[in-house]
Amino acid sequence: MWYMGHWLVVVAAVVVATVAALPANIPENLQPLIGHQVWEVSSERGEAVLWNLVTEGHIDVLDHSGTTRKFRVAGKDADKVAGTLRTANLTHSVIIRDLALFLKEEEGPVERRADISRSCTTTSCPVPSKDAYMTFKEIEYYLKHIGNNNPRVELRSLGKSHEGRDIWLVHIKPVTSKRVGARIAFSHMRKRAIWIEGGIHARERISPAVTLLLIDHFLNDFPQDKPFDIYIVPMANPDGYVYTWTNDRLWRKNRRNNAGSCEGVDLNRNWDAHWGVGASTQTCSEVYRGPSPFSEPETKVLSEEMTRLNNQLNFDLVLSIHNYGQVLLYPYGWTTNPAPHTEDMKKKGNVFLKAAKAHAGTVYTMVNTAGGFYYAAGATDDWAKEKLGTRYVYTLELRDKGRYGFTLPANQILSTATEVWQGLDMMINAIAPEKTARPN
Repeated sequence: MWYMGHWLVVVAAVVVATVAALPANIPENLQPLIGHQVWEVSSERGEAVLWNLVTEGHIDVLDHSGTTRKFRVAGKDADKVAGTLRTANLTHSVIIRDLALFLKEEEGPVERRADISRSCTTTSCPVPSKDAYMTFKEIEYYLKHIGNNNPRVELRSLGKSHEGRDIWLVHIKPVTSKRVGARIAFSHMRKRAIWIEGGIHARERISPAVTLLLIDHFLNDFPQDKPFDIYIVPMANPDGYVYTWTNDRLWRKNRRNNAGSCEGVDLNRNWDAHWGVGASTQTCSEVYRGPSPFSEPETKVLSEEMTRLNNQLNFDLVLSIHNYGQVLLYPYGWTTNPAPHTEDMKKKGNVFLKAAKAHAGTVYTMVNTAGGFYYAAGATDDWAKEKLGTRYVYTLELRDKGRYGFTLPANQILSTATEVWQGLDMMINAIAPEKTARPN
């Protein structure tokens, strides 16, 4: 989703720049967006038409809320898209005339300011950054630091990405064999677990930033005798994330080398759960599902580890963190038919919404993915619900509602993470009394 609210204010000033000046002035990771535009049409009549254009790889829908749809169009596709809209009697308006120049004006100063206050040295990151987006190397420095310095943390690489980067899993263990204060942590309750996944879509930088701060909260603010093993994957798509820093700021997929000119698979359409619904068979599409379920090393190692753990533990909660839209989604994404435990998910979801709002007044809503958002099968949440049988499964779309979209300023990292922690902590407290753990 991507509604360009306040950005419209600066469009008039942005477009006065000449096209000839763009290559010299645009950062390398914005250059692929030179000539890309953002268009808007009414979603009430245009949904099916836009979906066909998405699956064919001609547009990238950025906003899934409200009565309009805003989408990105590359210069090479503009005539095709305009003709398709005319044939369907749909009128479009141009919201942003050159996305590369627009993002340079909007995001550049924010990133330059954030660079000044990074918490990392050239070789170490003792704490996650609260006011700057961390590079992948910095994320690894932080994970290795806590893995080496906290006895409750086990850090493991689940495997390698397409380009050979580690996919890290952080396991935070509960205290199970000693008295903590006046309470006793019972070892027979050990077999309860929570799984949190971040960074599966490369351009959604706030997702891993928040996920890293959640690790910090679980280590410092979560009662050690709570009977949950916490499993967190802060960066499920490392190759794509690195690519957003070096080549294309709005890259979404992984970096699979497909046949032809278009690279990448949408990892959140590659899971073996009604694979293909709400996805595309075209390699150039932003929602390309891949050649087969779990064709990608990233989803393969994630699903294998979740399956292995689920055979030993009981996942009480599976949460996949994305942005943006401020929406808590519950399964299914492949059908509007209710999933098992839907009413339970809605009740616990409301606990999250109330607690998150209490922090800074941020309003999150809750909807069923297929019924209130869009069809999206082959995703983490549907797979966890169907294959693992997890009772509480959600996808969380973080801030904001579109003013900044995928380029949320780094000065909102801490507040976003805090409201998510408040909501998640209260949700876990509500789940904890339920007797969902498997017996030894």
